[in-house]
Amino acid sequence: MTIGSPARKVLWARSGNLCAFLECNQLLTYNLHDEESRTLEESGIPLGEEAHIISGSPDGPRYDPNYPNGKVDDYENLILLCPTHHRIIDKKGGAGFSSETLREMKRTHEVAQAAKKSPSDLRREEIELRTLAMVENWVDRAALSRWGNLTYRLNQPVVSLKESWVNALYEQGEWLMMRNWPDFFPGLKSAFANYQCVLRDLVNHIRSSMEYRHNSEDRLEFPRPWQRGWLPQEKYDKARKEFEFSQDMLYELSWELTKAANYVCDLVRTELDPLFRFEEGALPYRIGDGLIVDNLSREEYSYEERNRQQPYEGLSVVKERVRAQGGASR
Repeated sequence: MTIGSPARKVLWARSGNLCAFLECNQLLTYNLHDEESRTLEESGIPLGEEAHIISGSPDGPRYDPNYPNGKVDDYENLILLCPTHHRIIDKKGGAGFSSETLREMKRTHEVAQAAKKSPSDLRREEIELRTLAMVENWVDRAALSRWGNLTYRLNQPVVSLKESWVNALYEQGEWLMMRNWPDFFPGLKSAFANYQCVLRDLVNHIRSSMEYRHNSEDRLEFPRPWQRGWLPQEKYDKARKEFEFSQDMLYELSWELTKAANYVCDLVRTELDPLFRFEEGALPYRIGDGLIVDNLSREEYSYEERNRQQPYEGLSVVKERVRAQGGASR
């Protein structure tokens, strides 16, 4: 398990970016576990460490077999420390610092930090935490951990989708439409509006162009009338062309959705949490034929696209592009 964005954000905010050990109060910097963070560390700039009060490992400091494993990375089990004091509390299996001692140390430190903050500071902090909670809700609804499977499913040679799966996409869009994203984070608000537009066009394309598969009440496919009986060549050519264009549009919209989702993640890191999905990395765009081909790529907006009022230019532009290219951009 890893420490989630809300837990990390609360910990750093309530600790005031300072070490919580007694009267240390060392100002700390985020450790992004990258080359720049190593450079800062080598320059003597202390990096913050999100220390566990109770270890999740049986041989770790202050391990408690009765403590729920699912709560090990929660805010209540974390204390922000400088590297020196993290080592000190964990010496000899944490024998010198009980979990009760560390919780009281954390509480005292956070109360002292809260007393220094103005009402507007506390309000801004609360808005940040609530916004990050909404982002985490989106992460679950959009199934970001399974994004590669989503794009793979939308890019099959013959796409077949469960109606319940399409309904979940629609419900995600409906949920996004009802969110009130704070003006404190204009880039994030704009990125979610952009993502919502792509998702809406994707779902509308599926619902308007697909039909139930023959002998199925929950599977949707693009129509292939030639499978139901003989067609004159002219009608066959027309139906085949419509089928291929419909699938190419779906491929293109899934590509656009991946770029839009990665854009949202970038803005979360820029405006809310620099460590958001740091370990997982970018959302992958996965395409394949289910037999031999299985390719992953990283799809993001270009500099030019990011500098538009809205990176996604809309369904009509996508249609024109697919027609001009004679297929999808993948």
